[in-house]
Amino acid sequence: MKQLIPFIVGTFFLVSCNNNPTSETGAKAPLNTDLLSQNLKGKVKTVTLSTTTIDSTGKEKSDSLTTVDSFDEKGYRTMSQTKNNTGKITREEIVKHDSAGRVLEYLSNKDCKMVSKLETEIDAAGNYVGGKTYDSTGKQDGYYKELKQNEYGIVYAGKHYGMNDKIKEEFTMKYDKTTFLGGKTTDSSGKVSYEGTAKVNDKGDMAEEDLTYMEKGTAKTEKNTFKYEGDDEKGNWTKRTKYNDKGKPVEVLKRTLTYYN
Repeated sequence: MKQLIPFIVGTFFLVSCNNNPTSETGAKAPLNTDLLSQNLKGKVKTVTLSTTTIDSTGKEKSDSLTTVDSFDEKGYRTMSQTKNNTGKITREEIVKHDSAGRVLEYLSNKDCKMVSKLETEIDAAGNYVGGKTYDSTGKQDGYYKELKQNEYGIVYAGKHYGMNDKIKEEFTMKYDKTTFLGGKTTDSSGKVSYEGTAKVNDKGDMAEEDLTYMEKGTAKTEKNTFKYEGDDEKGNWTKRTKYNDKGKPVEVLKRTLTYYN
């Protein structure tokens, strides 16, 4: 249950409490960087993620896939690549930004073939006012409108329409600055497809989530807590364990970060 819409990719579950970030030189930094929304410290260049799942018997199984997120020197995520254990890229997300960091295009590929594309529409004041979505053939299959965004460039509400002008999805999310607090999405029939709440710890990292979502037509509910172990030299966590509502560990996420000089 990740990345509900391209506009809030990378910010939905990774959150921050920092209201007035400053650069290493003391100058005020832009409010819309992906480093801020993901609560990352320092001039991050790449973040490599690997996952180990834990079943009910306590047996661990490492995922054969790893994901590498790349950031430019301004702090905006430009690419995310998922690779298998042979190094083959199985999924790729490419994000294009303008000079102010606003997203212009979001492209999703699978096995080197396009799956979907989003082109945003930005008004003269620099606000997102809409977007066009395209299917794997490059044909437009929908559009976004009635968007709302906060001062951090996070689009927290809007509607996705099909080319027949009927609603495909509607979403309303809650944020405290860049801190995700929960939200809801509904499908074309008005049925809730996701609803949840979230809390962060005193460092601004995800601490709890309570969510219900649809998977293959079945509603699933999760109540998870997260605990962190180990920080790197910049103060970014390197290991996170997820626990279910019974207090059992179910997943371990490890990450390695590299930085610009």
